Amino acid sequence: MLSQFSFDYFFWIVALGTMVLGFTSGLIGTSLVLEKQSQLGDAIGHAVYPGVIITFMLFQTRNTAILLVGAVVFGLIAFSIIQLIRRYTDFPYESILALVLSAFFSLGLLLYNVVQRNPQFQTVNFAGLNNYIMGQAAFLMWSDVRLIIIVSVVVVAVFMLLYPKIKLYLFDSIFAQTIGINSQWISHLLLLMCLLVIAVGLQAVGAKLISSMLVAPAIAAQQWTQSYGKMLGLAGVFGMVAAFIGTLLSTTISNIATGPMIVVVLTAIALLSLVFGTKGILADKLYTSHKEVSR
Repeated sequence: MLSQFSFDYFFWIVALGTMVLGFTSGLIGTSLVLEKQSQLGDAIGHAVYPGVIITFMLFQTRNTAILLVGAVVFGLIAFSIIQLIRRYTDFPYESILALVLSAFFSLGLLLYNVVQRNPQFQTVNFAGLNNYIMGQAAFLMWSDVRLIIIVSVVVVAVFMLLYPKIKLYLFDSIFAQTIGINSQWISHLLLLMCLLVIAVGLQAVGAKLISSMLVAPAIAAQQWTQSYGKMLGLAGVFGMVAAFIGTLLSTTISNIATGPMIVVVLTAIALLSLVFGTKGILADKLYTSHKEVSR
């Protein structure tokens, strides 16, 4: 059912926050897709949740910037555990990611339950901590949006500053090393940038959905071009457009959550791109048919 709607101040606050997040997620998410590490983004997205809860328990504050630090720290811990298990065992990589994802996320849910029941935390406003699971973009404040903008500007600036090195690393890491580029350093920097985007986006779309904000725009952009530069631009635009449409629809239609709506729009863009993109299914079929006729 349609609700009373106008493009008021609060709408533009939420729209600005989600659009900036969508653009930055799309941009940095291309590295995960090209490195075939999309599942890593999902695992870390879930793994940062206990960091939010533990930081709240330690400092008893819901200040977004402080909770972000805890999320990033736990994301790094989760990544380190994944790498250690991978190095010293023969378990399949997907199984390791699933193990860490479920273990960390379960820890976060358990700790949230402790916060709810422990009298020590009853004097502190812990309401809203569960929003970091599925997100609650509709309740973004200007302080939250400002933090999203600051983190996004830093991430995009660093990415563009190191763009030539990142591009070489993603497409030819061996050659990159031979000319003196520290591939391991670039890899860790990309991970840190992804972590920052994940952490700052938790309140908007939640731990369960943030990986879609990173992966879906890149997959969609990949279907339209072979140029990495154009792919970056398209991924950012797709993420930004989906964020605006998702925010608009969730505001217009009653009882629709903003984060899930954004992901639904992103998924639709990705599916349409997979079918109608210049590298999509239809283009491939047309090329194959043309090739057969030419013979």
